[in-house]
Amino acid sequence: MKKTLLAAAAAALFSVSVMAAGPAGFAPAPAASGARAPQGFETAAKLTTIAQVKASARDHEVVTLRGSFTEHIRKEKYVFTDLEGATIQADLDDDKDWSHVSKNAPVEIVAEVDKDWNKIELEVISAKPLK
Repeated sequence: MKKTLLAAAAAALFSVSVMAAGPAGFAPAPAASGARAPQGFETAAKLTTIAQVKASARDHEVVTLRGSFTEHIRKEKYVFTDLEGATIQADLDDDKDWSHVSKNAPVEIVAEVDKDWNKIELEVISAKPLK
């Protein structure tokens, strides 16, 4: 009986100390920012090349690329050419205003990778002109 009570007390004490410590690997949010979101997650899009996207990107991965839109294929489909000269098909959703994007003008895009078994293309989320 004493062993059972001692084990229960030790388990309760251990669980309280673990709960008080909080999750490991999280840094507290800076007080000045007022942010209350979890810390330590990589949410920034990766700056990469089309060759890297084609070789190793996962479906729905968000990537950042620099280059320009060089050709209009049809409707929302364009050809995006990166700084190394590689190309990929990119969709510019017609529900957004893309008037700030010009043919052959340098831009930085944030896009979601759309990968099927036989093709890979980008769904552009945003495009920022580069100077």
